[in-house]
Formats: sequence, structure tokens, C-alpha cells
Amino acid sequence: MTSFQIPTGKQRAFCLHADAGVNLAYGSIRSSKTVGCNVRWLRAIHEASEGGNLLMVGRTLGALERNVLVPISRMVGPENCIYKRSLKRVWIYGRECWVEGCNDEAAYKKIEGETLEKAYVDEGSLCPQSFWDMLITRLSEDDAQLFSTSNPGPPSHYLKKRWIDREAEIDFKGWFFTLEDNPWLAPGYVEELKRRYAPETSMFYRRFIKGEWVSDQGAVFKNFDPARHVVPCLPDGRLEELRVAVDVGATHPSAFLKAYRIKHDWYVAGEYRRSEKTPVELSQDLKRFIGDQYASSVDVDPSAKSHRLQFMADGISPINQADNDVLNSIQRIINALEMGWLHFVGPATPMLQEEMVGYRWDEKATERGEDKPVKESDDLVDCLRYLVNRISKIRRSRS
Repeated sequence: MTSFQIPTGKQRAFCLHADAGVNLAYGSIRSSKTVGCNVRWLRAIHEASEGGNLLMVGRTLGALERNVLVPISRMVGPENCIYKRSLKRVWIYGRECWVEGCNDEAAYKKIEGETLEKAYVDEGSLCPQSFWDMLITRLSEDDAQLFSTSNPGPPSHYLKKRWIDREAEIDFKGWFFTLEDNPWLAPGYVEELKRRYAPETSMFYRRFIKGEWVSDQGAVFKNFDPARHVVPCLPDGRLEELRVAVDVGATHPSAFLKAYRIKHDWYVAGEYRRSEKTPVELSQDLKRFIGDQYASSVDVDPSAKSHRLQFMADGISPINQADNDVLNSIQRIINALEMGWLHFVGPATPMLQEEMVGYRWDEKATERGEDKPVKESDDLVDCLRYLVNRISKIRRSRS
């Protein structure tokens, strides 16, 4: 069975008029960029010469599968989209396309020496510049074309500076999409997206909702207000849930945080930060930190496999590998502060509050077109990221 949404508006315009050497659909999340690009790619496959090589690229093969290959399969029917991951090949209407991931700066070596006629890049802003530049040189056939989608990044990102800003000078067409360009989104869902990325002044809201190429400077948690978010003690009420997070340090301190749910709000009410601890010593400290309470989850630094095994051997459970998605977790913390469901017990979290105030964007990374916080004095903030990633998923599943 196929599932096909007929392109309208900007999607239709992209399908019909994306005829430059490089064509980029960029803008807000969920703005139907990929729908338009997928249909345009089907047209490109049909237009390609019989012997021309076709390449489809994602940040990883998994991301390409989720974002592009599965939707195309639903669009054309599984019998017309046959994917062999082990071969890095997909056949769409019988036409072979190579597939590749570009998850690091060395990925450009995967396409050295290739000659291409058509290429599709999913989420171009996540593609390393070295890979993108190599890809452009590989598109050397007559009528060679590149089609790409992208969410915005920093204003210094190479896609913005070297392509979008120079559209009038080069063989490039850019198509700016907003949430309003997606006719299939329910109004309630759009409002929920806007709440999820609040406040409106945050970098994440301006990028993902408004589609702006912006960066942030200075403090990461600009909306952290001790007068609003810090309380003197846990409020009256039943402690309904306990969650714990652990960040393990070799060249920096190890840290723990614990948070309690009381009704619908969460309260961070315990912290630990120590240096030069062996796995056995840290495990014993963690047992004392949790005490005789039951933790619904203990999320541990994903790089600390030996520590996770030590914790489990000492009877601490349930041990989970923490979600260390840095940018998304920062956005979730900012949103939790804005929505008012995340609180800090003042006397129990002085070191965490100090780290939050000092947590800043790396200006040198921003100049390179990257979004990264400065990696120093952030051990407890890392724990907070793990906690909020876990809690945010729980809140969504219960809503």
C-alpha cells in the first residue's frame, strides 16, 4: 500500500522548479521540506541518464532510513523501494542509488574518486563541510544536481555563508520553509511545538520554529532565575518518583544528581561532586547517595561502561545508559525552566546552581559554525542534562 501526499505551495514549487546545480530546502522543523525534496528526488531519478551514478546521504544510515527511505517506500510502495543496508544500496523503481553516512570529518574519504550525476543530502547543516565540498567536486557529470534539506544552524555555517547568502552569484537555489508551509499539521500540534521550544527569544525557538540562522552567545541558561526556580526546601506532598543521574570523570570530577517528582513538578534535591574516585569507591558513594529509597532510573554517563558494570555488580539498579544528546538536552532544560516544572532545592544544590550560571557557549566553536558549550566546570550540568532527557521523555509518554 502506498501513502502519497500531493505537494502543494512551496513543496510543489520545489518539485517543479528546483533546477539549479545545488537546490536547498531549508527552514523550520516540520515544515514539509522533506516531502518536497523526496518527490523532487523521484523526478531526478527518472531524469538521470542510464549510466549516471546516484547517491543518497544522511548524517548516519539510520537517519537516512528514518527521514527519507522509509517515507519514500511508503510513497511508492515497498516493491518499488528495495533497500539493502549491507550493500549500501537502494533500488527505487529499479534504479540503483548508493547510500552513505557522513557522521564525521573523515567521511569525505567514502566518496573520493566517485563520479556522480545526482545526489540527495538529508539535513545538510549536519553534513561536515569537508564532505559537502568533496561531494560538490564529485558532481561532474552533465546536468549534475544536488538536492538537500536542512534545518538552520549558526549564521557562520558554511551553508549560510557560502551558499544561501550567495544565491545570486552561483548556480544555487534556496527555498525557505516555515511551519505555515505544511498544510497537514494540526493547529494544536503547531502550538505544542511552539511551547516545546519556548521561550520565543531562545536560540532554539528562533531556529526551529522561525527558521532563522542564529547563534547564541554568553550564558546558555539565560532564563535561569533563582528567584523563580530555586526553593528553600521540598514542598509538602508525597514523593512520587526518584530519578538519579551520574557523570563519571577521569580527568575531571565525577558527579551525581537526584530529583523527586511531587505531583506534576520535579525538584532537584541532592548533588555530589568528587575527584579521584575508583569505580568501587564511586559505587559505594552512589549507594549512600541513593540511601534506602528506590530510584526509578539511574542514568549513567554513556562512556562509563566499567562504572555501569560496577554499579550493577554492587546491586544498584536500574542502571541505564544516559542519553547524551547535548543540544537537545540543553533545549529541554531551557524549556523546562520556561514552563516552570523544574525546580532546585537551594541548600541541596549550591554547586549545580553555580555551574548553571557559568555554563557558556564556546565562541570559537560558534565562529566555526558549530554549537557547543564550553567543556569546563560542567559535571553537574551534565547530570542535569541526563536527568531532563529522561524526565522529558516520561512526561511526553504520560501526556
